[in-house]
Amino acid sequence: MTKYWQSIGRAFALLGLALAGVFDLAVAFVSFCLLCSGLFFFFGPAVLYARRRAVTARELAGRWCGIDIPAPYRPEPPEPEREPDGWYRRENSLYKTPRWPKFFLQLDWISDDPATARDLGWLILNPLVSVLLPVLTGLTGSLALRWYGRWTSWRLREVPRRPSSTRSGLRRWLHEHFEAFWHQLALFGLGLAQLVMLAPQFVVFLGPWPLFPTMTQSSRAVADTFRRVSTEWIGVRIDRPYLLPPPFPVRRADGMYQFGQQLSEDPWWPARMSRFKSMIQDRATWRDVVSAVLNPLVSAVLSLPVLLLVGYGFIALQTLWLWRPISQIWGTGDTDTITMFSLLGLPEITTNGQALLATPIALALIFIPVVFSPWLVKLQARFGRLFLGSTEASRLAQRVSRLERTRTDTTDAQAEELRRIERDLHDGIQSRLVAMGMKLGAVEALIDTDPTAAKKLTADLRQASSTALTELRELVRGIQPPVLSERGLVDAVRAAAMDSPLKAEVSVDFDGRVERPVESCVYFAVCELLTNAVKHGEARAVTIELRHDGGALRVTVTDNGIGGANPARGTGLRGIERRLGAFDGKLTLVSPPGGTTTATLEIPCRLDSVPSSPKTNTSSATD
Repeated sequence: MTKYWQSIGRAFALLGLALAGVFDLAVAFVSFCLLCSGLFFFFGPAVLYARRRAVTARELAGRWCGIDIPAPYRPEPPEPEREPDGWYRRENSLYKTPRWPKFFLQLDWISDDPATARDLGWLILNPLVSVLLPVLTGLTGSLALRWYGRWTSWRLREVPRRPSSTRSGLRRWLHEHFEAFWHQLALFGLGLAQLVMLAPQFVVFLGPWPLFPTMTQSSRAVADTFRRVSTEWIGVRIDRPYLLPPPFPVRRADGMYQFGQQLSEDPWWPARMSRFKSMIQDRATWRDVVSAVLNPLVSAVLSLPVLLLVGYGFIALQTLWLWRPISQIWGTGDTDTITMFSLLGLPEITTNGQALLATPIALALIFIPVVFSPWLVKLQARFGRLFLGSTEASRLAQRVSRLERTRTDTTDAQAEELRRIERDLHDGIQSRLVAMGMKLGAVEALIDTDPTAAKKLTADLRQASSTALTELRELVRGIQPPVLSERGLVDAVRAAAMDSPLKAEVSVDFDGRVERPVESCVYFAVCELLTNAVKHGEARAVTIELRHDGGALRVTVTDNGIGGANPARGTGLRGIERRLGAFDGKLTLVSPPGGTTTATLEIPCRLDSVPSSPKTNTSSATD
């Protein structure tokens, strides 16, 4: 009996925890609204405070419900590193202290962690489940607590996402249509966030205009999220139309930084002015403004009717089979709260028979609107593409800007490569050849007077010539590997994967060869990524995917290392970006601290019809 009352007390404690989570959720929502308006200082602490509630739920589920739920949070990001010039750099901004770079790193860490979304989803659903927990515990005892623990584990633990193609029948249909319904709400929420961002952006443009680049960057982050959701979730590709940011100011010979006719002792003001001018002249900035006004209106027209009908259907089901029986058992007789169907012109529901007849109507209110969700969400994404997508003019401007930027990088890279080859030839092979010439002179002098010493020098010459030949082969292999010239990119990448100490898997879905310069660029980029995965990422396995789609070669390299890769902190990734820039390509890097690193190389190129190797998947491992 003591255990029974203890279970009831724990059920009320879990209910109190759920109600406290409502307050945490409200604080997180308010902080998110402030984040959208540019006041991003409160979002990180609010989410971390709400995370404490989820951590407490995991502990109580293990202690009271017998369900162990591991915390799937990613490790915290490392401390910002100070640049040699004494500044702390984040993207295109400089800071004198590590406070703000650390804050932004923490904000990115919280936002990119999938566990954050799971915690917030649990905070939304937990009160709806916990309100029934004391009643169920009174009927079933500790069994209800175990059920609650399993539900909490299902919501909070890290579960690999199951692809919808593995589902069948009704489950697949429900998953696809309700997922489209949630995507509708996501696009509507992002449209509202764009509209909220518009007000502070307009205020800083008229007043403290140096803050305009910061507010515009925050607004673009919301628009980029809309593009990513449309592309990855809905299948409507929306390309990013913005021009490349201006290069960072270069210090003059006199130690000053210049913008136009103005000089400054530090680079902050010239960099800010360059970004302001670039964003004002970028047409995509003003197209975002038009999208922020029209997109929420269209999304509301397409999504709110579905939301209202589905929500009304769920509330009607709860009224029919939850609150109506509870009201009858308690004898309140409050028919005003249990006769929601009267709003639709239907008779009041007071008996179980009437509830059975009305249940199909409630189910129809839920499922019929959801049938149209996949079509409606595509309409939302396509309308958003009208203003948020690239136009011919923006694509041409991006190409011109990128070519101007990469022309200098390519020239510098070629000059550096020539200097490296000259240095290797001068310091390595040339010195060995000079030494061999001197030894040949000694052999010529000793061959008559001391044949034994001459033979010994001849043996040294043979060893030196072999070493010089090896160095020459290594130098040639560094310029153009023979396997790349003879067998093509696919076999060269497979060879590099087999030479790597990682457990590597290579998959290819195209036949043929691309242009030879592109093959060389991609090969050395993949080799650099494999080296980084071993040297810096501490990875054990890597997956390399090569595919040609839409007139572009895409190579995706994914490792299971510690993450945290950043092109701004190393020369290897910057070198890859310079190589790709020469071919109008780009590098996309996703490397959260503590998570997997995914690098995607994309280069526009044509595919020859001559096959180089069959479509296969290969694996390799080095003991």
